[in-house]
Amino acid sequence: MERQRCSAKSKRSGEQCQNKAIPGAKTCRMHGSATKKAKNAAERRVGEDLARRTVDTYGLPREVDPATALLEEVHRTAGHVAWLAEVVAGFEREDLVWGVVEEVEKTATEFTGTDVTRKSVPNVWLDLYQRERKHLTDVCKAAIAAGIAERQVRLAEQQGALIASVIGRILDDLDLSATQRARVGEVVPRHLRAVAG
Repeated sequence: MERQRCSAKSKRSGEQCQNKAIPGAKTCRMHGSATKKAKNAAERRVGEDLARRTVDTYGLPREVDPATALLEEVHRTAGHVAWLAEVVAGFEREDLVWGVVEEVEKTATEFTGTDVTRKSVPNVWLDLYQRERKHLTDVCKAAIAAGIAERQVRLAEQQGALIASVIGRILDDLDLSATQRARVGEVVPRHLRAVAG
């Protein structure tokens, strides 16, 4: 929580106090924030602010089965890799392996200024890209080892059987003529392919 200037006004000058407010409060110690009640309220506000920032950064916990979480991580990481690939593609080739590794501002020496050290090292974006690619490979291996692809196929087969059963019952209830029944084999698959495609 950023400390702001005390909001109270000086009784002598009528100007705003120059002191910093205590963390989580609007006033400094001299203007009311030294009491136990004010300190407790300020500490509570600091804690609430920290919790709010933590939720903004990391999100709230949620229940998820491990297979879904693993698959989500595969998709999320694939997105990171694609974005980092675009960032890396924007660099000149020499900028990917050669750059500034240190800058030192010298003020208390005979020769003031900035000393810059350059050397051949991987660009930080290239390093992030390589690490994220490795992570994607690892989570894909974990997903394959967990049999997620097979589960998805089984689920798709179950859904397909359920849809076919529902369509069959609907067609039975409609009392179709022989001509209409003859067209079922052509019409239903065409519409199902359109939805799937």
